[in-house]
Amino acid sequence: MRAGVLAAGLAAVVLTAGCGAPQAQPDNRPRMKQVAAAWEGSAALKQWREGFHPLDRQEWKPPEGFHSEEDKDAYAAKNFVLRTELPAAPPPATAIRWPDDKGGATLTLPLQNAAQAYGELDQGPDGGPALAVTGVRFEEIAVRTSRGPARAPAWLFTVERYETPLVRLAVPPQELPEAPVEPLATFDEGTAPLFVYLGTPDATRLTVQAGHGSCDGGVAVDVLEGADTVVLAGRIVAGAEPGTACDAAMRMEMVPVALARPLGARLVVDAATGGPLWEPRPVAAPATVTP
Repeated sequence: MRAGVLAAGLAAVVLTAGCGAPQAQPDNRPRMKQVAAAWEGSAALKQWREGFHPLDRQEWKPPEGFHSEEDKDAYAAKNFVLRTELPAAPPPATAIRWPDDKGGATLTLPLQNAAQAYGELDQGPDGGPALAVTGVRFEEIAVRTSRGPARAPAWLFTVERYETPLVRLAVPPQELPEAPVEPLATFDEGTAPLFVYLGTPDATRLTVQAGHGSCDGGVAVDVLEGADTVVLAGRIVAGAEPGTACDAAMRMEMVPVALARPLGARLVVDAATGGPLWEPRPVAAPATVTP
């Protein structure tokens, strides 16, 4: 079962629990220990640390904000119009580079040309509001990765009327390592889905985005720290009495999590899916629930 499928199932459980059903508090410790033991020293962890896995989503956020709702809608719909010539020549061979304090490693991978990178941008329907791309250049940019900060080649697209370019990495991310532990096959209504964490290597405090229902008491996040991993497990806190009428909307909550020592290079793992918790996951459409 893929992590996204499990997350969708967990979302449905959260919504069901929001209708005032009694919520047993799960004991997450056995599962967290199982996940930590599977990852510590594994081939999957080695792949995660030695490959190219960017941690930041490639989202365009103009500092001045979108100039209009039409521009915002066009970006969301991936609707662009090209008003410049894209370079026909392939990009120069450029390695991903990590700084000396990270071992000074380099990694050379196949690069996308400008047309391929633009194709990832412009996927919207013909017609309707569109953003105009008026220029493109090839540069190295700073990027956070699973093995620390790096410099990576990228295409920077100039968007008409905006000073901040729209950036697309010229190196497609490598396949994520297969989790060395199966996702939970079954889960109860006390399990909360986790979607993203925020934190830097020197942080002793993470912020985790979690989902829960409308009538429960919120979310708690349990943590198990190891040498190579930090395993997190979301737990829904009991709230409304049985029979309480609730809507079917999922509530997103940012939950602080304290660590005993700085995060460092340790991998943050979701106990429910068994996989890395490193970027926002798609949230399933709310399930139809009858209170």
